[in-house]
Formats: sequence, C-alpha cells, structure tokens
Amino acid sequence: MLWKHYPSGRLSAMPAIVIAAMAAMLLLAGCQPKTPPSASVAGQKTVSRQLATAPETATEIRSLMTQAAAGGDMNQILAQFDTMIAGAAGPMREEALFRKAEVMLEYDLPGAEQAVAAALARYPQHALVPYAYVWRAEWWLKQGESDRALADMRTALLHPRLTRELADRILEIGPATARVASEMEAVRWFLAAAYIDVASRDTWLRMAARRSSLDTVERVFADPTVQRELLPAFALYSGQSRLMTGDMTAVQRIAVLLAASMPRAPQLQQLQAWASGEMRAATIGVMLPLTGQYARYGREALQGIRVALASLESDAYITLRVEDTASDKTQAIEAYRQLSNESVNMIIGPLLAETTKAILPYLRPGLPVISLTGDTELAHRSPSLFIHTLSPLAQVSAMANYAWQHDAKRMVVITDADENQAEADTFVASFEALGGELVKTVKLDKEGLDYRDQLRQLRFDTDDEETLAALDEDLSVFLPEMDVEIHMPVNFDAVYLALPGRQVALLAGQLAYADIRDVALYGSSRWQDGHLLDDRGRYLSSARFVASGKEAAGENDDPLLNRIHFMLREAWGSDATSDLLLLAYDSMRIATMLTSRLGLSDQAILRGLRDPEGFPAVTGHVRFDDAGVGQKQLDIFTIRKGEIVPAG
Repeated sequence: MLWKHYPSGRLSAMPAIVIAAMAAMLLLAGCQPKTPPSASVAGQKTVSRQLATAPETATEIRSLMTQAAAGGDMNQILAQFDTMIAGAAGPMREEALFRKAEVMLEYDLPGAEQAVAAALARYPQHALVPYAYVWRAEWWLKQGESDRALADMRTALLHPRLTRELADRILEIGPATARVASEMEAVRWFLAAAYIDVASRDTWLRMAARRSSLDTVERVFADPTVQRELLPAFALYSGQSRLMTGDMTAVQRIAVLLAASMPRAPQLQQLQAWASGEMRAATIGVMLPLTGQYARYGREALQGIRVALASLESDAYITLRVEDTASDKTQAIEAYRQLSNESVNMIIGPLLAETTKAILPYLRPGLPVISLTGDTELAHRSPSLFIHTLSPLAQVSAMANYAWQHDAKRMVVITDADENQAEADTFVASFEALGGELVKTVKLDKEGLDYRDQLRQLRFDTDDEETLAALDEDLSVFLPEMDVEIHMPVNFDAVYLALPGRQVALLAGQLAYADIRDVALYGSSRWQDGHLLDDRGRYLSSARFVASGKEAAGENDDPLLNRIHFMLREAWGSDATSDLLLLAYDSMRIATMLTSRLGLSDQAILRGLRDPEGFPAVTGHVRFDDAGVGQKQLDIFTIRKGEIVPAG
C-alpha cells in the first residue's frame, strides 16, 4: 500500500486518486521493486494437484456484495439478488443464487442454511460449489458444530472445482477445527488434506494415524469415500504407532486390513514383518542426575521413562537399570561404565551437556546412547551417540527451511542485544545456506518497552530507493502541487523474531505502527512463555512459530497424551507434564521398540535408529539424521481470534 507520511510520524491512507495516479505511473514507467514482497500467505501449503481456476464475479453482483459489507440495507440487497435469480441470464442467475446464500450465511440471516442447500442441489457442478461448502463450514463453526464444519470442508477439498485459493483457505482453518471435532471426522479430514496436499502428504497421514483408534482405522478401510492410494501409508503409520506401544494385536489387525484391501502394496511387507515378530527380553540403561544440582530435572525425565514402561502392552519383557550421574562428570563416567558392564541393550541419558561430553571417550561402538541434552554438536563426535532434544536451537534450522519453502527469500532478524545470540546466528546461518538473504539484523534493548524509533529506522532503511526516486520524479512532473512523501512496501519478505513471547507480544503492535505490515513473522518455541497472548494475539495473525512438547501433541485430541495424563494421576496424584518428561517418554518408547519388539542388537540398533521413516512421538515425529541428531517434524502454530491454533 502507498501511504502519505506526516511529520508527526503518524500514517494515514493517501487519497484514492493519488494512489490510482501513482499506480498508473508505476505501471507506465515499468518500475518494480528490486525484490518484490512475496505474494504468498504465511503458512500456506504447497498444494500439488491440478486445481481449477478461481471463478470471476460479475460486476453487478460484486456491487451488491460491497454494499452488504458496508452495512447496506440487507432486505434491499436480498431483493436485488432475487430479481437476478428470477430474470437474469443463465450465468448471472446461477452466481446470484450462490452469492445470496453467501451473504445470508455471513450475516447469519434466517433461512441461510436452506439457501445454500438449495444452490448446491440445483447446480452441483458449479464453480462456486466448493466455495459454498466452505461458506457453510464457517457458518457451522459459528454455531459450534465442528463435525459438520469439518465434513463440509472435506467435501470442498475433494470437489473437482476446488481452486488453489480455496484449498489454502481450508488447509489454514482445518487443523484447528480438527482438534475439537470427533475422532472419525478429524481423521477423514486429515486424509482429504493428504489427498490434495501431496507435498505434505506424510505429515497429514501421520496426524491421521496419531488421532486414530483401531476402530477408526477399520472404519477408514471400510469407507468408500477414502482414496485407496492413501491406505498403504496410513496403515504403515498406524501400525508403527501401535508397535511403539507394544500393541502387537493391533499391528497384526492393521496388516490384515491392508492385505485384504491392497495385497500388492509395498508397505504390507513391513507391516507383516512387524506383526510376525516375537517379543524379546531387553535391558534399557538409564543415567540421569537424580541427586545434585539438577536432580529435579533428572527425576522428571525418569518419571517419563517409567510412564512409558508402564504404558507398554509388554512391559514384562523390559528391565530398567538406573544409575545416578549426580550432576557430576566423574559420576557420569562411572554410571556409564556400570551400565555397559551390565550388558544393557541401549542407554537413555545423560541429561546434561557436560556429562554427555565426559562420557564420549568411553562410548562403546555397539551400545547406542540417546542423550537428552540440547547440545546437538556432540552427536557428531561419536557414531554411538544420538541427541534427542526439544531445544529451541534444534528447531531453528527447520524454521529457516519452513520460511524458505513459504517464499521468504529476504529476511530481517530481530533479537535481544543482551541475550545469547545463538538462536539468531543459527537461524541466519541456516537461512543463508538455503540461498536466502539477510537484509538486516536489529538488536533490541532487553529491558526496553518502546522500540518504535528502531522499527521506523528499519522501515526507512528497507525502502526500495530506486523505486522511490523514480516515483518522486514522476510526482514532481505530474503532481507538482502535492506535498507527498511516498511510503512503499518494505523490501523484505519476513521477520524472524529471536525473542521470548513477552517481547513478541509487545513488538507486534509497534511493527504495525511503523508500517511493517503484511510480512510473515517467524519464531521458535521460546514464544511460549505465557505472555504471547498478552494483547490477545493482536497483529499476530501472520505469525508462525513452533509448538513443542504437549502443545504440539494437542492436549484435547491426542489419545496417547490423554493416557499419559491418566497414568500420572493414578501413580503420582498429578497429571502435570513437561517437555522433558514427554521427551524421555518418547525416548523410552523408541528404545523398547527397537530392542524388544524388533529384537535388534549392537550395530543393528544403530542402523534402526537411523531409519529414514523415523518414529512417531508425542513431542513430534522424530528422525535421527546421519550424525545422530533427532530432527523433529515440527508442528507450526499461529494465532487466530485470540487463541493459539495449528497453522495448517
């Protein structure tokens, strides 16, 4: 947008005639910003199927829609729609029928549901049919009918006239709706999303598998509306999640379902191998700081390990050997020696970077160690060491890639001047390695409250000088009497905020004040410090950030997480969880799956840990790379209507 800039620093929209004149001059002169801001919406998916062209709106109908949006006389507007429906030519009559229903749904007028149903029944192949399903879905959401809303969105996704803009819209609002919908409707929607969004298919299928009970898996296989091509991968992910818990009966049942439905599917062989495997006895070593300075954290992690063991269908096959590292390097070395002498199959721990570093010279080639430290660089120093962490630094590279995939090529980074710069530096290095350009780094005073001067300077520094000069020259020729300073869009695509949530909430409004708008804002799970919604998320609708631990799992919709809460209440009288507890829980499930249910040992466990398919986990699907660093499939969240919801 073009703005008139007043000396006071306040911004207001320029008169429409000036905007039109300047836009015309820009086109005639062929002036373009050196790097135009991305037109894509933050968080939008890469829809990979061939989609229909977006329908155009007739001028007369667009005028009525504008009147409705401006608060015009609704009775008069509906009457004009009725006149078009009764007497206009074919295309105009058909569009008027749909648009009247849209207006009625938008303003919750009596008869709205009947109006859209009539339009859908009369013209089932019209270009506006998938739009009508989404209009009604959004109306259902206002009525608190999540299942009906999700069903309509699913129908729209699978309609042959689906457009790219509509698919993006559905994939944006669907995940949050799925969280509160019934299990079957949520799973059916995830499968529809997987069918349309081929680029992110595995993500959607894993979400469907994570949400599915065995009864729902069976219903999916029996549902003729589910695309058959999705079933093999869905079955594999569903079977793997049961393998992680030791529910071999469910694994066998899923293998039978796939064999009956698609006997030649390549995933069937893996499922049948899992189903035919025999449980074996295994010993898992645990080395954590149970005394000393970090004892509280060690006990928290051990609690997660014990919950994982208790939740197994076959816990009798697993023996735990627990050693105390006492928050001390020397004691950690002794703990490792003790466990290795007891012939354990795997070790979970240590927790601290310094104790993990201390045992590196003593690691045995055939004894895998899953450390819970956040120092991912240590994994490069031994093929036996694997790092499983939720540290924000481990998320940063993934967020850089996420931003890059969503068309952010030029980035501004804002960070604390007095804080450790590791997060900002890691993001910049990762982003530039992908080919991105760092436009500017802004360092804020940690104790400050008003950053508007710095942000206005950022705005000034990132104007496109060549375009501004050209427009200044044009204005002096064509509009010499007007005293106008041109304010162009910023010359960057996104901002990475290496900040805690308190500062993000404070900064969001000040960015808007400085006219830094319509750019994506990215961040890590550091945003989740309890202050992100201090202003109810105002100005953060374009934000995308990582959710970790229980936030990523979804407190309301993950049966496994609900089971963890139940077990904690039963055993300890409190269902409070933490990221560390859940991380240890996931690590224990991975260890027991490889050693007991798959019967691997020595080098075979090392290869199993590096399985490119990775492992389903409460804290996010994890895949250990060649160096042994656990790469999390991150759940990206945004803020909508004052709530933190999945971004889609």
